[in-house]
Amino acid sequence: MSNEMSAAEDVHVEDRQAPVQLDSMGVKDDCTGQQERSPNSKWKIKSKKRVSFPSGEEIVSGSVEPLNPWKADACVTVEEIITSYNLSCKKLNVQPIHNLLTQLQEITEVQHWITCLDLKGEKLDYESCEALEEIFKRIRFKMINLEWSKLHEDGASALFDMMEYYDSTLCLSISFSRTIGTRGWRAAAQLIRTSSSLQEFEASGIPLTEHSASYLARGLKFSRHLRVLRLDNTGLSGRSLMLLVSALKMNQVLQELYLADNNLNSVQDSMYLRDLLEGNGAIRLLDLKNNCIFNSGLEDICEGLKRQKQGLKTLILWNNRLTHKGMNHLSAILPKLRSLETLNLGRNPLSNEGIRRLKEGLIANRSITRLGLASTAITCEGAIATAEFLVESSGILRLDLRRNRIKTGGLMALTLAMKLNRSLVQLDLDKGPVGEKEGWLIETQKLLQVKIAKCCKRNSIVNGTQLEAGTNEATQTGVSQGKRSNRKTWDRPVRTEVSLNEDYKHGS
Repeated sequence: MSNEMSAAEDVHVEDRQAPVQLDSMGVKDDCTGQQERSPNSKWKIKSKKRVSFPSGEEIVSGSVEPLNPWKADACVTVEEIITSYNLSCKKLNVQPIHNLLTQLQEITEVQHWITCLDLKGEKLDYESCEALEEIFKRIRFKMINLEWSKLHEDGASALFDMMEYYDSTLCLSISFSRTIGTRGWRAAAQLIRTSSSLQEFEASGIPLTEHSASYLARGLKFSRHLRVLRLDNTGLSGRSLMLLVSALKMNQVLQELYLADNNLNSVQDSMYLRDLLEGNGAIRLLDLKNNCIFNSGLEDICEGLKRQKQGLKTLILWNNRLTHKGMNHLSAILPKLRSLETLNLGRNPLSNEGIRRLKEGLIANRSITRLGLASTAITCEGAIATAEFLVESSGILRLDLRRNRIKTGGLMALTLAMKLNRSLVQLDLDKGPVGEKEGWLIETQKLLQVKIAKCCKRNSIVNGTQLEAGTNEATQTGVSQGKRSNRKTWDRPVRTEVSLNEDYKHGS
C-alpha cells in the first residue's frame, strides 16, 4: 500500500513540474493528465481544470465586413441583365419569360427602385425561379406581383430566399397562388421576419392551414418592418386566427390588417379579435368586411376597443349582419374612443332604430371624420337622426348615405343640417330622385341635392379641406404614398362602395 501511495505522489509531482502548454490562441491547457494512470496504481489521476484567455484585444485575430450583393453590379446595364438572364435560362434548360423580357426592356435606370415586376399567371417552377436570380441581384422593385402564378413549392422557397437575401421589394403579392406548399410558407415567413425592405405582404385567396398559419405567425412575431398584411379570403378562422393574434400581440410595427371574406364568427373568432385589440396598440386599420361577426361578436370587438386609446384609426365592418341591437354596444363605446377616425357600417340592416341608437354615441365622439352608412336600410326617419348628428358634429368630413330609401323629407332635414354644419365636405347620396313619382317632388329632390353640394363646397373652401380622388387611408398610416399611388388593381373586381378608403383609392 505504501508503494502505491508513493507512486501516486510521484505522478502529482510530475504534473506540478510539467511546463504549461499553450495553444495557438494562447489558451492554457491543464487537462492533459486527466485520464492518465500510474503504472502501478488502479487509481485515476485527475488534475484541476483551468482555462484562461489572453488579455486585452489579443483574442480577436481579425474581422470581415458583411458581403454587399449590390456593390459588384452597381454599374450594370439593362442589356447586360437581359443577356445574363437568357444565359441562365439556357443553362437551366428553361424558356425565358417573354412578359418579363418585355418589362426589362422598358427599364431606363437600373440603380433606382423600379415600379413593378408583374409575373401574374406565369408558370414558375424551380428552374424558372433560379434563373430569376440574375435579375433580383441587380434590380429592386417597389412591387413584385405573383398573383395567380403557378408557383411550385421548390420554386417558391428559392424565390423567397432570393428576395430575402437581395431585399428585392417593398410589396410582395402572392394572392391566389395556391401551390407554394409548406416550404414556400416557411421561406415566406423568413422573408417577412428578416427583410429590411418588405413593407407589404398580400396572400389573399390562399387557404391558410394551421401549419401555414404557424409559419406565418413566427415571421410576424419578430418582424420589424412589415406595415401591411392582407389575408382576405384565406379561411383564417379558429386556431389559425388564434396563432396569428398571438403573434401580432407581440408585433408593434404592423399598421394595417385586412381580414375580409374569412367567415369570421361571433363565437371564438370575435374573442380573438378582442384579444388582438386589447394587446396591440400599433394597428391603425382593421378591415373585417364580409364576415359573420353579428351583434354578439360586435360586443367582443367593443370590449377590445376600450383599450384603444392611441390605436385603431379605421374600422371596417361592412356586411357583418349587424342590426339595431348591436348599435347599443357601439354607441356606448364611441364617447371613449379618441383615435378612431373612419367607421364603416355599410351593408348592415341597421334600420332607422339603429341610427337612432347610434346617434348619441356619434355626437359624444370627437374623433370620427369618415362615417359609412351605405345600404343600411334607413329611410327619411333615419336621415333625420343623421341630420341631428351633423348639426352637433364639428369634425365629420365625409358621410356616405348611398343606397338607402331617403326621400324628399330626409333630404330636407339633411339640407337644413348642412346650413349649420361647418366641417362636412362630402356627403354621398344616390344620384337622381329616390322613391318619388310626382314631378314637383322629383324637382325638389334635385334642388335639395344641389344645395347640399354647395354647402359641402363652402365648407371645403372655408376650412381648406378637400378629399381628393386617390386618397387612401393606408397612405396616412406609414405606407409609402408613392408606392401605393403607382399600384395597379391587376384587373381585380373592385366594389367601390365596400369601404370608405377603397372609395378614395379608386376615385368613386
